[in-house]
Parts: sequence; C-alpha cells; structure tokens
Amino acid sequence: MSAPSPHRAPLFRTVLAAAFAVSAGLLAASPAQAATGTITGLAGKCLDVAGANSADGTAVQIYDCNGTSAQQWTVGSDGTIRALGKCLDVTGNSTADGAKVQLWTCTGAANQKWTVTAAHDIVNPQADKCLDVTDNNSANGSRTQIWSCTGAANQKWNAPAAQQPAEQCWATHYGPQPPGALTASGEVFDNNADTAATSLSRQPQLPFGTRVQVTNVANGRSLVVRINDRGTFAQTPQEPKCLDLTDGAFSRLGGSLNPDAGHIVVTQTVLN
Repeated sequence: MSAPSPHRAPLFRTVLAAAFAVSAGLLAASPAQAATGTITGLAGKCLDVAGANSADGTAVQIYDCNGTSAQQWTVGSDGTIRALGKCLDVTGNSTADGAKVQLWTCTGAANQKWTVTAAHDIVNPQADKCLDVTDNNSANGSRTQIWSCTGAANQKWNAPAAQQPAEQCWATHYGPQPPGALTASGEVFDNNADTAATSLSRQPQLPFGTRVQVTNVANGRSLVVRINDRGTFAQTPQEPKCLDLTDGAFSRLGGSLNPDAGHIVVTQTVLN
C-alpha cells in the first residue's frame, strides 16, 4: 500500500526493539539452492548454447530440445543463469532493446543478473527488460536478445526454480484501510485475502504474483500467500525485512490484531 498501517511505526519502535535484543540470532537465513534443468520457450524449444561451445561470446539461441549439456541451465540464488560453466550475459553491458544475449565468463556484473518471475518472464533488472526470441522466430538457431517486456509468447520461458529455504522474519498486518484502496500491483485491496506486501527494504524484491509459504513459528500454522503489494516499512537493526499480511491471513496464522501485539515471527519460503 502507499502508506504503512498506523500501528506499525510505534509497534516496531517499542515491542520489536525490546524483543530484538533477545532474538538477535533468530533471523538468519541459509542460502537458496540452485536448480538445474532445461529452459523452454517459444514453440517448446530449448534455450541453447550454439554448438555447445563454451567460448566467451558464443550465441545463445533456441533449438530443438536434445538433452545435451548445451541446454542444461542452472538458475542460481545469486541471480545468475549458467550453462557450460559460464553465465547468460547481455552483450556489451547494454540495456537497449535488441541487445543480444551470449555466454560469457561469470563476472558478477549486472548484465549477468536475471530474475525468473512467476509470470514466466526472465528479466534483466539492470535493463528492466525481458529475455526475448528475436523477431518471434521459432526456427532453430533464432538468437535471443533483451527487449521491453510485452507479455508475448517469445518472452515466456519455463525455467527450473531455485529452491528457496525458509527464512525467518517479522510479519505484521495492514490494519484498517479505506474502501477501494489499491495495492502497488493495481489490484483492489482485500483485507481478508491470502495476499501480502513484501518490504521495500527486501533485496531482491519479490515479484508480484510470487507465492510464499508463511508459517507462524510460535504455533506451526501455515498458509500460502501471494505477493501483490509493496510495504513502506523501513529496515533497521530493530525492524528486519518482513511481510505485511492482510488482517485475514494474519488472523488465520494465529496473530492478534491488537495494535500492541501486531507482529509474529514467521518463516517464509518462496515457492515460485
């Protein structure tokens, strides 16, 4: 939502500040685990390293799926997508429409970072553009590029999902909101839905549509929520990154809607 619920700021300054001192080690998270497999796209064809050549600058294309190592991609928790020991890379660190995609030695640079979204886009955040099959051409050998995201079939991919571990954090709830309020994704806000905002302080941001399994550490209650909003609550040492749940979801997890007890410790596991 555009503003935090009224209870959140005083709540975090008082209750969380006191609780944080006795739970400083509680909020550690283990790294996500990479997932490896084929990435399929237009006409069911596979993302492919041309000629199975691992040299820097080798074209990345689509091709009939054949089970070779040139079509085995690892989606890493570090934002990279790798094949043959090298990274999916935007040529020349370009952010322009039509910049070609290639294989290159992994450098950690922003032109090698990708986000696989729940909408089946593969996005380069630096350019804010999608992995795209040039000219919507499904022929073998069609080159990939980045292009402004359009939702078209030549930008849709089925990729192996990195397995995210459970991450502990504080979860709050919205509280009363005005009728007709909109979430950051443009949906009409429903304070009884199984939806949530992810904190603007969270890096990387969870894309809209991401499904997250949330479990109340205190009682073991669990449900799956869908991210459709961004929270404005800041991250400080006393206010770690977290979810903002609807009142309905918060209650179903056993949380109290009392403004003086409007937080719970949860684990959150990203499902897609």
